[in-house]
Amino acid sequence: MRRFLYEAFCFSLCLSLVMVSPSLAEFSLDKYHSPPEVSSLLKSWNSQHSELTKLISIGKSAGGHPLYVLQIAGSSSENLSSQSRPAVFVSANLEGNHLIGTEAALNLAHKLITQYPSDKKIGRFLKKRTVYIAPLLNPDAAQNYFEDVRYGRKSNAKPLDEDLDAQKDEDGPDDLNKDGWITQMRVKDPEGKWIPDPQEPRLMRKADPQKGEKGIYKLYTEGLDNDNDGEYNEDFLGGVEINLNFPHDFEYSQKKTGLWPVSEKETIALLKFLTDNHNIAMVLNFSTENTILNLKQTGKPRLAGDKVQVPDRYAEFLGLEKGKKYDIDELINILEGMDVFGGREIDESFIAMMLGLGPAMSLDKKDKSYIQAVQKEYKESLKKAELEYPVNKAQGVKKGSFTAYCYFQYGVPVFSTDLWSIPLPEKKSKKEGLTLDQLKSMSSEEFLALGEEKIGAFLKEIGAPERFKASKVMKMVESGQVTPSQMAEMIEKMPQQKGGNGEEHPDLYILEWSDSQLNGKGFVEWTSFQHPTLGEVEIGGFIPYLKTNPPPSKMKKPITFHTDFYLDLMGRLPELNIHKAEVEPLDKNMYRVKLYLTNTGWFPTSTAQGRRARTAWPIRVELETSGSQVVFSGKKIETIPYIGGSGDVRKLEWTVRGKKGSKIKVKAWAPKLGSVSTSIVLK
Repeated sequence: MRRFLYEAFCFSLCLSLVMVSPSLAEFSLDKYHSPPEVSSLLKSWNSQHSELTKLISIGKSAGGHPLYVLQIAGSSSENLSSQSRPAVFVSANLEGNHLIGTEAALNLAHKLITQYPSDKKIGRFLKKRTVYIAPLLNPDAAQNYFEDVRYGRKSNAKPLDEDLDAQKDEDGPDDLNKDGWITQMRVKDPEGKWIPDPQEPRLMRKADPQKGEKGIYKLYTEGLDNDNDGEYNEDFLGGVEINLNFPHDFEYSQKKTGLWPVSEKETIALLKFLTDNHNIAMVLNFSTENTILNLKQTGKPRLAGDKVQVPDRYAEFLGLEKGKKYDIDELINILEGMDVFGGREIDESFIAMMLGLGPAMSLDKKDKSYIQAVQKEYKESLKKAELEYPVNKAQGVKKGSFTAYCYFQYGVPVFSTDLWSIPLPEKKSKKEGLTLDQLKSMSSEEFLALGEEKIGAFLKEIGAPERFKASKVMKMVESGQVTPSQMAEMIEKMPQQKGGNGEEHPDLYILEWSDSQLNGKGFVEWTSFQHPTLGEVEIGGFIPYLKTNPPPSKMKKPITFHTDFYLDLMGRLPELNIHKAEVEPLDKNMYRVKLYLTNTGWFPTSTAQGRRARTAWPIRVELETSGSQVVFSGKKIETIPYIGGSGDVRKLEWTVRGKKGSKIKVKAWAPKLGSVSTSIVLK
């Protein structure tokens, strides 16, 4: 009896421990999770679903935080290992201050685990595919949000001598007014460059001497001159911004990027994981970059001067004059007329790459149509979901960023979204005014018929740069340089003018949103403070994290939307299949064998950029014979560079001698596609 009671007590105790341990059901989108909490969640989920998940430690950050990747893969009827299946890699929060990205990645993992296999779509996907999720790749910086004083840190914890004084991290910010935020200091100074905005004095903008304005303030980050060198907060804690430390178009001249590409523990660990897992066929990123809305790389090809000399080896091949220098436009026109580049778009980026003057900077023409299709669907879905996202504020791909590396060098489709941004206020429509939506659907003739006065009023209303006068724009449309639709796309991406002389300050909508949605708590009102070295200053400004992360109460809707959108993109992975096999008898024991391979996925089996960078794996087709069988034409091992998406087909053909009724085996495979095989009977 005692033994029974003891066992009953133990069972009850174990049950209670299970009940209080972190469970999948407890995860909800109502708070931001600290780095230790993220690790705890991943460990708990892996423990509860070890048959579905595997927790992989890929290293540690400079500050000693663990870097985890959660592998999710369902059971396979073909007994395929998770590493032999095509995979998707989901990354988040490389910046460290993009906390919503971590929550989105956790939400995606939570949905895949909890809805497998009950959700048929997720069940089918995870039985054939593997998903790797890394929800927090810059934990050192992310930790700052959970500390007593927050300053929106983006660098890891590696000490760095930013001001080159042989000391490291000695002059960071100081919370002088003890409000828990590092904001700004403004101090009146005859050499100041800044003035309060005339329409909204809480906002600061640079004075414009051409408009007769004289600066009266200097601006500093809140803090002291801790090292007594006359500078303020010039050597923050920590050193390298992880999302600027990747190889593509790396900036050596910037301190925050690191001494060289992949110099940091975090980037080394991440790229080692990617190179060790050749099955990764797509990267989905949660980042401050939104590559779906903004397709452009922030950098430009490094073309030295107006004219370039084509290397002799290329000049001879292309029939150009050796030693001659060509204008860039002239060279583009010459190369466009040559049928030697397989339809590839010839632009400055291509010229720079060919001449060794810089990396590829723009999307390959063959990839662009797929990405633009995703862009169109994304915009339509945002509108349908009634998510107030300011499309023209989307940030493009940064130099040395992870997304740039994944597309331009790793060579796979990559999509990055920032999930949320402070919505723009609705602009009051004018009865006779022109809107961007109307502009997109106009013909050139309809646009020109509006006249210079209406076009000028429209350009002023949307904040177009001053150089875009109505007359100039009309000439561009009339000559065919640009269509109204193309103009609308350019306008959406144009930076707005700084405020002044009646122009609205570009940050006014942020301040108004803080006032209306946060009761003003997103902005610290300017308050006088007696600074030990600067004298009387005022401390205030926008609080850290305001522009990149919504209040926890507002993050569920955008995260849920993007989780579903990413799940849809995962379902479009290329999928290699054998469409059919045919055998045609030619003579006694002689047969023509035809094999048709197809890609039933939406994306092609590799990107054009991956093939250009030589990082895309071709499809390897292996013909296996036995006994007296002999292959007379065709190779036993063939390679197919790629197969287009949505049912594209490639045919292979062999002439084989063999006994009637005997079999040959054919296998087609690539690391990012998995393998398919079939037996073909000679008859």
